[in-house]
Amino acid sequence: MENEGRRRRAWIESLSSFFVTTIDQSDIVPKTAFHRYHHLNQLVFGEIEASAQKIERTPALVAAQNLDHIVLRLYTSGNTNVGICGATTEITQESFVAFDLSQPIVSTTRGMTGLNLAVPRRCLEDRIGDASAWHGQIIPTASSPIAKLMADHMRNVSACLRDASPEQMRHIIPATIALSNAMFLGEHDSAYDKNVVTGIAIRQFIEENLPRVDADIVMARFAISRTPLYKIFESDGGIYSYIRNRRLARAMQILAQPGDRKQQIAAVGYSLGFENDRVFSRAFRRKYGLNPSEVDHETQSRVHIARESLLLSWMKDL
Repeated sequence: MENEGRRRRAWIESLSSFFVTTIDQSDIVPKTAFHRYHHLNQLVFGEIEASAQKIERTPALVAAQNLDHIVLRLYTSGNTNVGICGATTEITQESFVAFDLSQPIVSTTRGMTGLNLAVPRRCLEDRIGDASAWHGQIIPTASSPIAKLMADHMRNVSACLRDASPEQMRHIIPATIALSNAMFLGEHDSAYDKNVVTGIAIRQFIEENLPRVDADIVMARFAISRTPLYKIFESDGGIYSYIRNRRLARAMQILAQPGDRKQQIAAVGYSLGFENDRVFSRAFRRKYGLNPSEVDHETQSRVHIARESLLLSWMKDL
């Protein structure tokens, strides 16, 4: 776009599904700025060249979207400051940073380029605790052999996207997921952890059977006793806490859709396994800070933007 004002507005709008974006009037969005994303079955791979800007993933966006993904970003040039709860970290080039899309964050840059990899949380093997603990942090140091391997791999994936056949990409994707897991492993971790693999399978089973699943059903399905099951979900506050949070996330997604609001609110809690409307409303308010009936009023504009974003729909379908 030749017109600078129009280009600025288009850039801000293009990011609005995920971020509230602020650009100083003295800064110009260059004609070279872009962000490009590729749907890779279980992953979304992104390439970006950003202008000077401040982007913020606000609590309102987090509540409206309920994205359960970890983003690994390789900063290939530029300097960026990432802020979480008032604490700021300076990110230099050739660093990997983890972003948990279920948490707010602020990022300020004078211009940067990078490669993104969005991974559903269930695909991460979580051997060193909840991956969300790495939110906004560099993992690991830029000099780590694993980081160098992952950086080279992401650059090569970017190149392969232009030439590789679908059959070749079918093999590249699991290799990329495996390397993503390796980024979160400590040196003491073994190459295989049965409990971790079982935990991933259980989370997928819960997601597929969310309305009526409970601990007893999971124990019967996976032939696992109560103690090891609760150990798997210890970092989530226990299996019942995990199931409740996943039900609430699904409820937010349902309520954010257009339709008969009164009928939806009356039925959605029961359809997702809550015993009555009062229990559902109390749990929903505790998690999101608003009542189910307020979703349309307080998040309507953000939800409308989300519905218009193809990238956002890709992320939710991973």
